[in-house]
Amino acid sequence: MNPGGQRLSGLSRRWPAIRARGMARFLLVRGVLTWGALMFAFMAIAMWLNFGLQHPRFGLLIGIAAVLCVFGGVAWAAVTWAINERIFRSLPSSKGTP
Repeated sequence: MNPGGQRLSGLSRRWPAIRARGMARFLLVRGVLTWGALMFAFMAIAMWLNFGLQHPRFGLLIGIAAVLCVFGGVAWAAVTWAINERIFRSLPSSKGTP
């Protein structure tokens, strides 16, 4: 059994619906709200454990982390979108395939 083949099969089933919703929604939901929010939560907890809430620049660090996580999430989602588009376009069409 080929796990890579299963992933491609899943992509060929799910990607048309994701693609129909549009790239902007993908960037917002998968990039900013999913990847960015999870990374921000991880960074906030790490900074809290490392510096403590009483650190004089804790607020500044959290603010910078929030901005970086938004940009990082958008970048991650854009790369993911481009890779998925490339893979999806390279898949053989299911029409006429036995």
